[in-house]
Amino acid sequence: MSVLEQVGGGVRDAVRAVAMAGLRARGDLLGELMAPQMITDPYPMYRRLREAGPVARTAMGPLTTRYAICDGLLRHPATVTGTSRRREITAGTGRVQQWLFGSPSRDGLVDPTGPDSMISKNPPDHTRLRKLVSKVFTPASIGALKPRLTEIAAGLVDRARTAPSFDLMREVAGVFPVLAICEVLAIPQPDHERFRQWGSDLAADLDAMAPASKQLAANRSLAALQVYFLDLFETRRAAPGDDLVSKLIAVEEEGDRLTADELLATCMLLLFAGFETTVNLIGNGTLALIRHQDQLQLLRDDHDLVPGAVEELLRFDPPIQLSSRVPTEDVEIDGVLLEADQPVSLMLAGANRDPAVFSDPETLDITRSNARKHLSFAAGPHHCLGAALARLEADIVFRLLLERIGDLRLAGEPRRRPTFVLRGLTSLPLHS
Repeated sequence: MSVLEQVGGGVRDAVRAVAMAGLRARGDLLGELMAPQMITDPYPMYRRLREAGPVARTAMGPLTTRYAICDGLLRHPATVTGTSRRREITAGTGRVQQWLFGSPSRDGLVDPTGPDSMISKNPPDHTRLRKLVSKVFTPASIGALKPRLTEIAAGLVDRARTAPSFDLMREVAGVFPVLAICEVLAIPQPDHERFRQWGSDLAADLDAMAPASKQLAANRSLAALQVYFLDLFETRRAAPGDDLVSKLIAVEEEGDRLTADELLATCMLLLFAGFETTVNLIGNGTLALIRHQDQLQLLRDDHDLVPGAVEELLRFDPPIQLSSRVPTEDVEIDGVLLEADQPVSLMLAGANRDPAVFSDPETLDITRSNARKHLSFAAGPHHCLGAALARLEADIVFRLLLERIGDLRLAGEPRRRPTFVLRGLTSLPLHS
């Protein structure tokens, strides 16, 4: 990072902190949402917002924690995503807001959250791209990975438990998802550590409040990843394999293929979206079970409850706390009018605890019959394409922890990552 970048980023971070403090002092909800205590436990705030009314107004537009509105907007045909979360949040705002909450320039880079990415496209372009990718990224292809992914995860867990204690985040949860993505893409083993670092850096894209240093690190990793994938594409075109990259290069639907930029954005998106979110699903879920020993005991007694437990853990403390949508026309959902071109923040983690949908929502219940209605993978056209892979990875790790350790106990104080949109842990020490 250049001295100019360091100074500019430091100034922006300082001004942003002052702006947030000012919003809190004025009682603006956005300032409260960015307060430090939200990192520790945001759920009392979500409950308070939901009980106060269907939609709250903030300095950056409307926000909702109501399930009906979140689900309705995610599925509504008259809503779109922006070209990135930051662009959505700052749409229609002035230059100061753009400077405070925008991301560094990505000129010359194919952005996994940018205009060539599935995550940012809207119908009919999104429909076309998703149809192409779905032809090769199928439930059957994901299910076929189970034996190999189980072998990889078992090796990590067995190595970790050779010591009296270990850090789940550092030794298992923070490693396994990127190895899984590398397996899907057939990335050579010597490059796995680079992929882990690139994936970790790109996580900054999931949080508009990430420090400037993190955003600039994401740009550098994005540039390196782009070079890597372009070289890999040439290799796979010359010698195709049975891996996802080779299949994406070859996939065709009614004469249509992925463009070069779409192929690049799709592969980078798999790493970007499939790494840190699964890391935090495993970490958040393990900590929730430790703090709810009755539920952990149910799993110890019956491992067949694991799939349902994964859904309930996704509902109870999801790795992604919010998303956003922009109505293209005035839309009424559940009696609430949402104005055209006004981005709406959808607090998915709050919707997951809406008592209108989930009985006794503040309680972790791995036998909950409707847990799969959670919005942790979104809903509608942009429902997470990698949801099946995330579920498989979590199922594998939780089963292995139950089989190889069983009595999950903390060996130290967990530490949370200092991010709001992406909720997870940096450390979770466990006894072996």
